[in-house]
Amino acid sequence: MGKPLSDASLRVGLLTLRLVLQRAVRMKLIAGNPVKEVEWRGSPSIAVVDPFSGRELREIIAAAQRIAPDLATMLWLWAQTGMRAGEVCGLQWGDLDLERGVALVQRTWSRERLGPTKTRQSRLVSFLHPVLDDSSEWRSGATERACGVLHALRGAKVRSLTPEAFVFGHGSRPMGSMELHRRWKRVLLATKVRYRSPEQLRHTFASTKLSRNAPLLYVQQQGWRSATVLLRVYARWMPQPSATQAQPAPVNVAGTTGRNAG
Repeated sequence: MGKPLSDASLRVGLLTLRLVLQRAVRMKLIAGNPVKEVEWRGSPSIAVVDPFSGRELREIIAAAQRIAPDLATMLWLWAQTGMRAGEVCGLQWGDLDLERGVALVQRTWSRERLGPTKTRQSRLVSFLHPVLDDSSEWRSGATERACGVLHALRGAKVRSLTPEAFVFGHGSRPMGSMELHRRWKRVLLATKVRYRSPEQLRHTFASTKLSRNAPLLYVQQQGWRSATVLLRVYARWMPQPSATQAQPAPVNVAGTTGRNAG
C-alpha cells in the first residue's frame, strides 16, 4: 500500500483541480465547476508536547548566558510567559513595563512579516512566572530567580531608546526564525539537555503552571484560545485527586452522612 497523502498535499491537489476545472468552465468544456464550493478541512493537528524540566531550563539559560547573553534573556522571558515564537520575536521595547514585569503581546513576526497575534487579540502577560524553579509556586514574581529576567532586560547591551525597536533582533528588524533556531542549536549543544525545539518553551510554561495547580482560566488568559484547548493538550499534567479524596463519604439508610450527620 502507498503512503497516505498529507493534509498539505491534499490541499494543494484540491486547489490544482479547482483551477483546472475553472479553466474548463471558461473554455465552455463543462457547465460548471463541481469543486468550486468544496471546503477542505484537514485532520485536527495534535501538538507534540515534550516539556523541559526546571533543571534543564536552568542549564539552557546558563549556557546561553555564556554564548549569547541576548539569546539567554529571550529564552528566559519566553519560558516565563509561554508566548509563541513569533510573539517573542515581535516584542518591541515599548511593549515592556519593567516596573510591573509585564509585556503587551500585540503582534507576531512570521514569514518575514509582522501581523496580529494568532487570536487577533492583544493581551497583557507577566514575564515573572517561576517556571525555572523547582517549586510548587505558580504566582508571578514569587521567587527571586523568576525576577532575574528583569535585571537581564535592564542590563541588555543593545537597548534602543526608540519604543518601536525590537527587543530581540537588530533594531528595526526582529530576529528571524532561521537565526533563532541556529543559535538555539548552538546553545543546546553546549548542554547535556536532550534536544527539543525552542517552541517547547511554550508547552513547558503551560504544563508547569497546570501541574502546580494554577487556575485554568488564569493560564488560558496567558495566551491560549480557550480552556478547552488547554485541557485537550495539557490535561495529563494537572494533579489528579487522590483515591481518598475521590471516595465519597458513606451514606446511611436515612440518607445522612457520617455517624452524627444531624
